[in-house]
Amino acid sequence: MTAACSPAIWMRWARLLFLHWPMPIADAAKLLPPGLEIDIFDGTAWIGLVPFRMETTHVRGFPRPFERMTGMSAFFECNVRTYVRAGDCRGVWFCSLDAERLLPVLGGRWLWGLNYIHSRFDVEIEGDRVRYELCRLRGEGRTHIDWEAGKSLPLSEPGSLEHFLTERYLLFVHRRGRLLAGRIEHERWPLRRVRLHALDDTLVPSAGVLASVRGEPHALASDGVDTCAYPLEPVTP
Repeated sequence: MTAACSPAIWMRWARLLFLHWPMPIADAAKLLPPGLEIDIFDGTAWIGLVPFRMETTHVRGFPRPFERMTGMSAFFECNVRTYVRAGDCRGVWFCSLDAERLLPVLGGRWLWGLNYIHSRFDVEIEGDRVRYELCRLRGEGRTHIDWEAGKSLPLSEPGSLEHFLTERYLLFVHRRGRLLAGRIEHERWPLRRVRLHALDDTLVPSAGVLASVRGEPHALASDGVDTCAYPLEPVTP
């Protein structure tokens, strides 16, 4: 990959929850297109459910008043993702990306080749507590999560599970038979402990890993980071 000259999109990822489960490498590998392999930690693959809010979003070439008027600038989103590598390049593979607004769904599908899905969200925020629900408008898939962010944690250290699960600066897509990657830039995640009050999810099983994911998830929260994403580029074999 070469360094792209200018970001394609600027945004803030806010009010994040990172929920992760270990899963067998062979099961995770079935989710991937050609050219990618599973990135592992302590001999296992991981799959994540990450609800959050997109804020102050700006896409290059779009006027900001239009973005605010159409709801592109701020909306809720929830991703199902796993961790991958292409040679020495490590990043994220998105199984699904549920979003509240239709235009970001269409743009994410057409411009980035990502599996965006239009969903209805119902979110209540009271201080550090978040009650978060979504239901897909077509097909099956829903989640209900009630969590409370707690004490701040030190910045994650390279080699730790927290660093492996959160500090990812490439996203991969497979489009028209080619493997592409987009570079992401942001500060290191300010992480917090989490108290999980309720979790009822079918988004992760809908990715095709129903028999692989069991038990209580590894949970972290973050108030958020300011982020920019660069245009997709071909991944060199």
